[in-house]
Amino acid sequence: MSRASTNTRAFTLIEMLIAVSIFSILLIGIHTILYTALHLHRTAVDSLEATLPREQALMIIQRDLANVVTRTNGVFLGPLQSVNQTNILPDQIGPDFYTTGGELDGMVPWGNIEKIDYLLSVPTNGNRGPGRDLIRAVTRNLLPVNQIPQPDEKHALLSGVQNLTFLYYDGTAWQPQWDTTQQTNLPTAIKVQIQMAPKAGVVARVQPLEVVIPMDVMLNTNPVTAIQ
Repeated sequence: MSRASTNTRAFTLIEMLIAVSIFSILLIGIHTILYTALHLHRTAVDSLEATLPREQALMIIQRDLANVVTRTNGVFLGPLQSVNQTNILPDQIGPDFYTTGGELDGMVPWGNIEKIDYLLSVPTNGNRGPGRDLIRAVTRNLLPVNQIPQPDEKHALLSGVQNLTFLYYDGTAWQPQWDTTQQTNLPTAIKVQIQMAPKAGVVARVQPLEVVIPMDVMLNTNPVTAIQ
């Protein structure tokens, strides 16, 4: 009886090396794809986390200024004043102004009058990175006359801020100052620019965040006189 040719053919050393090389190349490719995907995901998350606070800060500032109220016909609502400020707060940057941006509820179906101040303060949470914290101070108790009202709340809007600038459009040009106690109306628009502090090692100037808020101009041409 002849010998059966049923012996299993084994892999040669060269075939094993080729198979291992191909497998290694596949692993390197998979690792590269996964690393790139994770890097893109991390970059997207970091970008989103950096953008959301900035967008939210601009939205809050826009809401505050869009609801500005001022003194009209002798009725106290408060001035929009970037000069000659008498109740300036420590670290305050920007004008004194009053807004009806208070939240509505079932008990008060209209916006409360609030005094809003923006401050640039040194971070107090241990974060000593570049720039300062942009703080929104809200004063609701506006009745005291014997002392300067103090803010009821302070909220951090944004960190890493280098400067906050307000510009006022008078119909022809942007002005750096405005005072409704000396002028008869609100500006046509207000522009707010937030200059972020550059990161360590970055030399290029960062473009400022900017928002323009149109204003409802109120001319004080018909003062109310007392009836005798």
